[in-house]
Parts: sequence; structure tokens; C-alpha cells
Amino acid sequence: MDKKQIENIFEVFKRNKTLTISTSGDYLWSSRLYFATKGLYIYAIIEKSRNFKNIQKNNKVFFVIEKGVPDLFIQGEGEVEILGTPEEREEERALLFQKNIELIPFVKKVPNLFVIRIKPTKIYLSDFRTVFKPRQEIEVKEEDFKTALELDKGMPKWERFFKATRPFAFTATLISVLLGTFLAPKVNILLLLLTFFGVLFLHAGINALNDLMDYKYGIDDWLVLGASRMLQDKLLSVKEQTILVIVLLSLGSIIGFILTFIKGIWVLIIGIIGVFLGVFYQIKPIGLKYRALGDICVFLAFGPLLALGSYYVQTGRIEWLPFVAAIPIGLLVIGILHGNNFRDLVEDVQAGYKTIASYLGIKGSSYYYLILVSFAYLLTILFVILRILPWQTLIVLFTIPVAYRNIKLSFRPDYLSFGLLDLFTAKLHLFFGILFTLGLIISRINYG
Repeated sequence: MDKKQIENIFEVFKRNKTLTISTSGDYLWSSRLYFATKGLYIYAIIEKSRNFKNIQKNNKVFFVIEKGVPDLFIQGEGEVEILGTPEEREEERALLFQKNIELIPFVKKVPNLFVIRIKPTKIYLSDFRTVFKPRQEIEVKEEDFKTALELDKGMPKWERFFKATRPFAFTATLISVLLGTFLAPKVNILLLLLTFFGVLFLHAGINALNDLMDYKYGIDDWLVLGASRMLQDKLLSVKEQTILVIVLLSLGSIIGFILTFIKGIWVLIIGIIGVFLGVFYQIKPIGLKYRALGDICVFLAFGPLLALGSYYVQTGRIEWLPFVAAIPIGLLVIGILHGNNFRDLVEDVQAGYKTIASYLGIKGSSYYYLILVSFAYLLTILFVILRILPWQTLIVLFTIPVAYRNIKLSFRPDYLSFGLLDLFTAKLHLFFGILFTLGLIISRINYG
């Protein structure tokens, strides 16, 4: 096998998250599984079902990896080995969870799971992305596995540091900064960029700090879903994560001091309040998160307070408008956190930590989520009626189908996809916030 063939096979691995395996023993059986790879070795997690029983009797398998459109895909034959349970197989588990976060709620809920490794013996590579070419039939030799492992560098260091900041949550920063900025009569783009990157560095640093402290406190085990998993999966060391926290918080603070010098002391005051809420959200003995104060912390820090600070940077004035206007956005930020706490309700109770979800229980948490999401829309409508917001912000109503899907899911905690409620809410927050900001921008154009 030449280097180009290996690179094309890697491209198929990268483009796909699932494969179909077919086994034969007592039955002919096929299953679609999430997979991950290291070199040419393929790893997956299976239940103790028909495929498992077949593999115990006959370790020969057939597999297909394709994305639905057959322009670049793999068919193959191989030998499969049952390695052990996910709990036992730390390295393989890390590969699988990093590529397929959807696997974590599955592993948490389904008993009797096993990690398998497929060692391909023959690969049929089809590449029709440019012109029709005959399918390549490749015999996989032992030296090919060695070459592939040398070529497979794994996740680069920069990506590990980036993931450690939990970038999916950055929408909370982006939306509130844009909201506060575009409520101002005039917008200074340079000040907007300084505000955004200053807050972004602080947010990223606090996210990395929260993961670090949860790991040190022993709160986040190998099944944690809300964290970046860089520490749990041994992709970063505690020292590396600590350095990352210091660098990010320092960069954010430097920009904060620059804005304080340019605009005034209120930048520093609002910034200190925000950083306090973020840092002591997690760190003991204060640990606001563990005293059922997490919801109010993220509401203030990533809703009204952040919008007010962004507005002040543009105008030099402290006013009630941005604080009030950001309440719907803040409610959805609480929704993201509550989705996380709702999912981890049982674990938090067992660990003795108090969250709103732990007080409300499963049923109450479902209704709390309903209230948070519904009031984001109801308050937007009310603020338009009261002329606090321009009518163009009602464009957010186009996101109601997404909100409705999330609300339905919040009442179905037994569903596997319920474990991703916080991620789904983050997407809702992003869509809602973008349209909300777009409405503000359109209103500025209409009224000059």
C-alpha cells in the first residue's frame, strides 16, 4: 500500500463517524456503529447482542464506511477482536469519545458494552470525486499498519488546547457582545473587536479553569459529557491545562485594562464582577455552582451584565436598556447550563452538590426548562410591545421549531439524545441570538 492510498483511506475515516459491520456465526447480522481509528485499526463499541455472539464464534467481519453519497467510500474485510469494556479500555475509549460525543450518553445508559478492534485484511477503496476510476482492491500487510501509525499524528496540540476551552459555548459571549454593541447609537468596530476578544479570552480561560477544577475535585469522571474531556482522555496534562488557563485569563485581563484606559473605570468594575462570577462559580470554598447559584451566575455574566458592558464600551454610559434587553438571551444561557445540570442530576445529588435541577427533580426540571425557553420568546414579544426593542427583533420567532424540539426532548430524559440537551440549547441560543442581533441591525438601517 502506498502513501497516497493510506491518505485516501484516512480521508474516508475523517469524513465519517459511523460504519456498518456484517458478521456471521449463528446468524447473518449487520449493525451501524460509531467508530474511531488509529492508523488503519478501527475501533467501535458494541452491545452484547447478535454481533457479539457472532464475533465470539467467527472473528471475520465485513464493513462499509460511507457518508450516503458514494463518491469516496470503503468496503473491507477484517478480523475483529473483543478488547474489553469501555471502562477498562482507556485509550480506545478516548479515541471513540473524542470523535463521537454521542456515544457517551449511550455508554451511560446501556449495560454490557464492549470495545472491539477491527484489523482490516483487505480494503476496497472507491474514489469517484473527479472521474470514474476502477475500485482499488488493496491487500493490507503488516508493514502497512506500521506505516499508517507513523502517518497518523492524532489530534494536533493546538486543537487540544482549543477544545479545552469548550468553544461550543462561545456563542454566549458572541451574542451578548453583539446585542449590547448594536443597541448603542453608534458602533465603533475597533472597540467591538477589543470587547469581543477580551471577553472571549476570559470566557475561554474560565471554561478551561472549570474543567480543571472539576477534574481535580474528582467530579468529572470518564463518562462526563459537559467537559472538554482533554484531561479525562489524557490529551492534556494538568500542568498544560493550568498554563492554558493562566495565558487566557492574562490576555483577557490585558485587553480589559486597555478598554478601561480608553473608556473608563466601569469597564474594570463590570469586568471584575464577571470574572468573579466565572472563577468562583467553580472554585471552593465559595463554589457558587454547588450552592444552586450557578443559574443566576451565568444569567448575569453572559446576559445582562455582558450586554451592559459592551454597551458601555460603545457609549460611555451605564443605562438600563441593554441590561433589560438581554434578559431573553440570558434565559437561554441558563437553559444551556440547566441542560447540563438536568442531565447530570443523579450524579450531582450523589456527590452532594446542589443545583436548581437537583432541587426540582426530573419532572420539575422539565418544566423549568420549558419556562426558561418559553419566556425568552414571551419577553421578546413583550419588550417589542413596550417599545424597549424594535419590532424587527421578532424575527427570532422563526426559531420556535428548534425551541419546540428541545422542549419536547426535555420531557423525555430516557431518550439517548437527551444527554445532548445542553448542546442543542447552545444551538438554539446561537440561532436566536443571531436573528435577535440581525433584527437590531435591520432596525438601525430602517431608521438611519
